[in-house]
Amino acid sequence: MGSETSPNEKVLLENLDDSMVIERYIGFSKKFSPMDGVSCKWLQHNFRGVKVRVKRGDEILEIPVDTTKEGDALVEVHSFPESLKKLTIVNTRLIEELKKRGFLKFKVRRTKKKLSQKQVRHKEAVEKSSELVYKAKEGVEVSKGASKAVENLLDDTRDGNMEMGDISQYVDNIIANESTEAIGILTSLKKSDQTYAHCVDVGSIFQSVYIKMMERQGVELSAEKKSEMLLGAFMHDIGKSKVPKDILDSTERFERDSREMQLMQSHPTFGAEILTDLGSSDMIINMAHYHHVKLDTYMKSSYPKVDEYDDVIMETRLIAIVDVYQALVGRRSYKKSWAPPAAIKFIEQLTGIEFDMDVWDSFFQIMGKYPTGSLVELSDGSMAFVVQPADEDLDKPKVAVIRNAKGEDLTSNPLINLAYEQDITIVKDLDNYEALGEACLDVFTNMKIS
Repeated sequence: MGSETSPNEKVLLENLDDSMVIERYIGFSKKFSPMDGVSCKWLQHNFRGVKVRVKRGDEILEIPVDTTKEGDALVEVHSFPESLKKLTIVNTRLIEELKKRGFLKFKVRRTKKKLSQKQVRHKEAVEKSSELVYKAKEGVEVSKGASKAVENLLDDTRDGNMEMGDISQYVDNIIANESTEAIGILTSLKKSDQTYAHCVDVGSIFQSVYIKMMERQGVELSAEKKSEMLLGAFMHDIGKSKVPKDILDSTERFERDSREMQLMQSHPTFGAEILTDLGSSDMIINMAHYHHVKLDTYMKSSYPKVDEYDDVIMETRLIAIVDVYQALVGRRSYKKSWAPPAAIKFIEQLTGIEFDMDVWDSFFQIMGKYPTGSLVELSDGSMAFVVQPADEDLDKPKVAVIRNAKGEDLTSNPLINLAYEQDITIVKDLDNYEALGEACLDVFTNMKIS
């Protein structure tokens, strides 16, 4: 444990921790020395009510922030009003925001003893998992609304009156709230239909994995690019708008060579035609056109026919994997769903035959052996939800215990990082519905992780 330190200790950004409260901002990136018009207005808007010290010409002035001018060089920010206490109480989110905005050095006071590294890691994991659960709870209604928007989009397209407004609003909302991962987690926890909710679930999982793939390659996607990708993923089955609705919504299993199956298997070609007419990007068209093409293009389940698998771009190879994963774990009224870990094992067996091995490896490393939302039994007899994939050893994710070994449901859900536990392991993955019934979604979204 760290010792108490004196007030007004000077600390660099990288040394901030949650034992501290910021008294003054005293070091800044070049964009604040001097400030251009954009930086000046941003500071005035986001730090309303504070006082600042600036260098203006040869003078050092202490003034209210709303009197700063373009050309002032920022020296110090202090005297935070009560409404801006969130900019002084140090936590992981504030540190990330300070780094992004170019605040580099601070005067702080400590309010408590410094946590050990293990305690810090646990606290950060609890915060991250709790935020994900909160976003998942919010995402339930967003997912329902987006599914209805997809249904309306397909119906309107079928009637020759395609309107993108509603679905575009949901896309922008999901991107703004960074909730694709949380919505994707709901796939195995809620009932869904085979078309509309499927599009939303596939789009959300695809987007979440794709962003992380790009980050691992050092590529940061713009908000506009993220919106384009999510909209494209939601619309990967837009060609189903040309399939009669009674066939599309049927729960009947059609014979392979039946008229109904031929129509269903025409949807990728229909989708490519619709998206081409809309002026969509080649990437989005490719995703719709080829997401059912297999690595072995001669398989009967591979359609439409292509000359070379090279015609299928990386994004399409990814959505093809996600498409099958969602179909397995998604709960339908007419079929038993797979537990996420079981779906992962099944798809892994098809790589190199149906799916691209390199893309699968990226998907697997990001989703993990036990994807978030998986329900597992631990070796001590307790039951837990996976809340974060493993960092290194894929057998050891972070889990939140929901039921103890005595079979008692917990009101507070302890977080366990299995990577640090020698005596606790996962012994079995469980079917969410069989273990928890209709309550599985509520149990997950109401966890209080500690």
